[in-house]
Amino acid sequence: MNAEGRLAEEAIQKIRAWLEKETSGEGESIIPRLAIKFCGGCNPVFERGGVAKGIREGLPDADWVSWEEGSDLVLIINGCPTACAERAEIQKYSKASLVIQPGGVSRIEKTHRA
Repeated sequence: MNAEGRLAEEAIQKIRAWLEKETSGEGESIIPRLAIKFCGGCNPVFERGGVAKGIREGLPDADWVSWEEGSDLVLIINGCPTACAERAEIQKYSKASLVIQPGGVSRIEKTHRA
């Protein structure tokens, strides 16, 4: 499996675990509102679009929205360690965030809106 596939799979596992935790005890599943925010792409070391495609394919029941619309979870995809997309003004539109970058995938963190 290539780097993009590994990052996508790791993100999918974390998102599924987060969804299970968020809906535990409610007796019904929710359709999560997910958003993706890409870095500027000035120096990517992996194909950011490939990671996003893998995640979208792995979570077909999600409601994909623009990051500015407000979401349950925003996936911030940084193509290099500079992490230019990881900013408070991006995260303020979402209840939680997950950062994906060359070193791997972060844990899901609640944001200001939570």
